[in-house]
Amino acid sequence: MATLQVTSPKELISITASSSLFSSRLRSSSKISLKKSFLRTRHRFGGIACSFAPMETAKIKVVGVGGGGNNAVNRMIGSGLQGVDFYAINTDSQALLQSAAENPLQIGELLTRGLGTGGNPLLGEQAAEESRDAIANALKGSDLVFITAGMGGGTGSGAAPVVAQIAKEAGYLTVGVVTYPFSFEGRKRTVQACPFNSSMQCSG
Repeated sequence: MATLQVTSPKELISITASSSLFSSRLRSSSKISLKKSFLRTRHRFGGIACSFAPMETAKIKVVGVGGGGNNAVNRMIGSGLQGVDFYAINTDSQALLQSAAENPLQIGELLTRGLGTGGNPLLGEQAAEESRDAIANALKGSDLVFITAGMGGGTGSGAAPVVAQIAKEAGYLTVGVVTYPFSFEGRKRTVQACPFNSSMQCSG
């Protein structure tokens, strides 16, 4: 598993918006084998610009998981990013109504009844497991799955690792961009965000 360490939003912009390390690694990885890689940042998505280098006949899907991930997808769509398919995955049916993604997917309908997870990552994980087949169908045919989520909440922290695992099992190149809580958001959200690292590493 390849890992790109990013320490600031400016660094992420320079990596994703130019023909630099990120783009070249995506191209070379897709030619060699479909492995999983993750891109991590401890900052919010505000002002982050993303672009993808052209890949011949590649099917790229950008998947926002949870509230933070859905917001990131909305910003990408608003910035005019083209050449990819956007998906919004959430347990909150009302939040999905606010999504600009052309492919919204509500998960855990039986478990959460469309009311969200209340910030419980375990419910987020269980919701994703309940809708595992629906997620797999949404990702079908991908060459690259780009997963974005905010850590510390329920759906993002709990469901994103399951989505990554499904993509990995299907053999898709998978890139994850996640944000971590600020210290002022409280210890609870920080603690809930910590297991995400090991979950994603274990699924790789």
